[in-house]
Amino acid sequence: MKSGEAEGRQIFLSNWSGQTEDLMTRDDLERYRLWIDPAFLRKASPKVAAFDDDTVISWFLMDGWREGVDPSERFSTMFYLTNNPDVKDVNINPLIHFVRFGESEGRFATQNEAQVAADAAEEERQKQEAALQAEREQREREAQAEQEQRELEEKAQRERDAQAELKRLERDQEKARQEALLRTDMIAVKDDFDADWYRKSYPEISGTDDELLADYMTTGWKGLKDPSPSFSTAYYLDAYQDISESGLNPFLHYALFGRKEGRRCSPDGAVRLSVSPKANLTPGLPDLGPSNFTGKKARPPRKIDPDALDIHWVVPDFRPGSGGHMTIFRMVRYLELFGHKCTVWIEEPTFHEKERDAWETIVKSFQCVEADVRFVSDDLYTQSGDVIIATGWSTAWTVRDLTGFKTSMYFVQDHEPEFYPTGSMSNLAELTYGFELGCICASPWLEKLMSERYGRWAKGFYLAYEPDQYFVSDERTEISDGKGPVKVAVYGRAHTDRRCVQLALAGLSILADSRDDFEVHLFGQDELPFNAAPFAAFNHGVLDPAQLNRLYNDCDIGICFSGTNYSLVPQEMMACGLPLIEFNTESTQVIFPKNTVTLAGPAPTDIAAKVAKLIDDPAKRLRQRKAALKWVKSFSWEASAREVEAAIQDYLTQKGAKLASPSVNASKEILFDVVIPTWNGKEEFEPVLEALRSQRIADQIQIHCVDSTSTDGTIDWLKGQKDVSLTVIDQKDFQHGRTRNYGASLGTAPFVGFITQDAMPATVDWATDIVKMMRAVPDAAGLFGRHIAYPDHPIFVREEITKHFENMKQYPLVLSKFTDPERWDKGDIGWRQFLHFYSDNNSAMRRSVWNEIPYPEVDYGEDQVWARTIIEAGYSKIYAPTATVYHSHDYDPEQTYKRSKTEGAFFLEHFGYELGKGSESDINDRIAREQRDMEAWGRRRAVSSDEIEMRKANIVEKYRGWRDGRAEVGNVSSADW
Repeated sequence: MKSGEAEGRQIFLSNWSGQTEDLMTRDDLERYRLWIDPAFLRKASPKVAAFDDDTVISWFLMDGWREGVDPSERFSTMFYLTNNPDVKDVNINPLIHFVRFGESEGRFATQNEAQVAADAAEEERQKQEAALQAEREQREREAQAEQEQRELEEKAQRERDAQAELKRLERDQEKARQEALLRTDMIAVKDDFDADWYRKSYPEISGTDDELLADYMTTGWKGLKDPSPSFSTAYYLDAYQDISESGLNPFLHYALFGRKEGRRCSPDGAVRLSVSPKANLTPGLPDLGPSNFTGKKARPPRKIDPDALDIHWVVPDFRPGSGGHMTIFRMVRYLELFGHKCTVWIEEPTFHEKERDAWETIVKSFQCVEADVRFVSDDLYTQSGDVIIATGWSTAWTVRDLTGFKTSMYFVQDHEPEFYPTGSMSNLAELTYGFELGCICASPWLEKLMSERYGRWAKGFYLAYEPDQYFVSDERTEISDGKGPVKVAVYGRAHTDRRCVQLALAGLSILADSRDDFEVHLFGQDELPFNAAPFAAFNHGVLDPAQLNRLYNDCDIGICFSGTNYSLVPQEMMACGLPLIEFNTESTQVIFPKNTVTLAGPAPTDIAAKVAKLIDDPAKRLRQRKAALKWVKSFSWEASAREVEAAIQDYLTQKGAKLASPSVNASKEILFDVVIPTWNGKEEFEPVLEALRSQRIADQIQIHCVDSTSTDGTIDWLKGQKDVSLTVIDQKDFQHGRTRNYGASLGTAPFVGFITQDAMPATVDWATDIVKMMRAVPDAAGLFGRHIAYPDHPIFVREEITKHFENMKQYPLVLSKFTDPERWDKGDIGWRQFLHFYSDNNSAMRRSVWNEIPYPEVDYGEDQVWARTIIEAGYSKIYAPTATVYHSHDYDPEQTYKRSKTEGAFFLEHFGYELGKGSESDINDRIAREQRDMEAWGRRRAVSSDEIEMRKANIVEKYRGWRDGRAEVGNVSSADW
């Protein structure tokens, strides 16, 4: 170098200022040398290949780094500058920065070093994460173990608690059972226990009479105490080893069994009876002495209105199926229709706990009446009225003592002394015919008997039948074709002796000895005292009117015997064209005209001969049938009720009753507004309108039709109906709730009825029964009535509707949230659904409630939303089983889908009910099950395969419609079917 300089040569590092050593300390240079490899630089940059190591190092430090040259494999110039822009920005040698600052700051010299560090860091991170995960898993395992341990301990504790609770309940139940047994046992012996004697005999025992009895029943008898002076505990146990060995309470055994078995209760054998002023020696008998009522008895009214009598009836308690009660309640019904007020008093109620329950039984199983139904009590003695009527011998003893009525009468339906063997009952019954009671008699024979034998004032009437229930069917032939056995319908109420069923069966048994061309169809009693017969026989049990009508029309001969007064059955058989064999006795000879019945008996051989004669002589059967039909059609219940009304009025007059001035026949007020929305329905509405016009109270009905701009001539036709108030609205303005509210606003009657243009009242009393029931239940906001299917609709539709409304009769007719407060308070969904069920195809509202709570303005289901509202408001609703309309639809699959879709959306939106909710698997199972049931039903009913397939398709469309309806409201998930 020295020689080159001497020669004037120029140094290669033109940019090097030669200040390296001045700028850097020796230590710094040494530190840089550790990172600079001169040999590496010479290879990387040929222009410094000839320089010595110090020159190469100086070159890199001053200029080389600017060219992006790396000082060694250990340091990357461009990597450092790229990854450290702060260094690049100040234009400093990256190696100098690294040595001075970067290394200590954790900056990396090369890409590889960074990657190695990153890998190491990642490896360390993963190790730490794995350690943390292991720690978490360990904690979770420990927590899970602790949780499981806690659950095991809690389960064990619950089991211990449950066992303890079970033991407590068992102890409580055993205690309650023992207490209940004690109460039951005490009731059994109470009449034989002498509390006063026990108190005097054992002064160390104190307490009430019941406490003394409890003492004896628990510990006293074990200490050989006696319960009365007539019963010796020690004697009974000594005398009867079976009792002492069994550990039974001797006094209880004697009261329940010993007395009947003839066991003695004391050494001398004499039984001393305890003295009790309230002891009843004649249970089952009415009060036979003077009345014990000490209050102020009522006085009769001074004047009476013969057209609006206040009539009270006293009846024994009743159950469905009582023919005598049916006749009484028919009379009540018609007398109410004639303008009279009736009250029914039930003597000694045994089948009903509440008066409302008794009224509901009358409506469900007998007749629709408005009458106030009450239990006989001292309150009866404070009542006044125009007439009170006894209806059986036991009630006559009650009626005879009443003072608040203008007169007292006796509704005599049979000669009741003959119901009993000669003895107390028969004599007491006959004594009542000597009471000063005017007799209304259910046959001319009874009228004759009461007047001639007992000297009573008497007027009779004939029993009748319901022509809409009993009639000759279109399928009935004039006479049987002789191809099959002759069918004999026999009233087989064997537990009623006066029906002489045994005589009828004896006669048929004799007949079976000589022929087998007949079969017997028994009815009237579910269980007979035999299960085999010497002839072909069937027991149909207790039947309803529709079933009886079918049976009578299907048979060739009817047998109905009565040893006393006739029953309702003969007239009903005659009305169905059934030739009748009746019992030959004084009553039937007086009642039935010649040739209308065949009288037989009492000899069984005569009965057999008379049946054989009718079997062998179809022409005689036909003649008798025609004569009987003509005779029975001359009667009606309304005419019979008019005779009863006349008898009451005549007897009042005879008893000197002062009659009020006859009421002026003013025009009758409108009681019932009937609203019918119409639209293109002239053809189906015409018979509905005629049914409304035929109503018994048609002159008190105003019909309001609200038509939605029909285009089929309905409007012009309605304009021509003078008794119809017509309002036409634009079809776009129709809405189920709003339109009905508008129709209701057009009238002023206290009750507003709603039907549809295809819902036809089935009887002339449809409106009458609605008004009666609304009046009978003042707290009811509304009422809906029964539907029956149109006769031309398929059997499936008919049975479905019948089943639905028959189910309604299993519940109280009057329902509110107070009917079952516990279920209401718990929010029982099924109960609430039943409470808000309502159908305004056949319904009525109380106008005063409608003013407060009109229909909600919704497009569908306004009736059920309204019912929910009135129930929540504390009102009640009524189901009226006798207010019946023909209304039914036979939907095809497309119509089923449409209706179900509407239902699915409506019930979800307004009630939160999800109809048809479930997984695809669940719904498919339900569909398959319902389709199997449908197919089995169809085979049993001999339904065509095409109809069965259509009904099965309806099941699918029902669920599909419900699903799509829910979807409209936005509540179908991907998991739903």
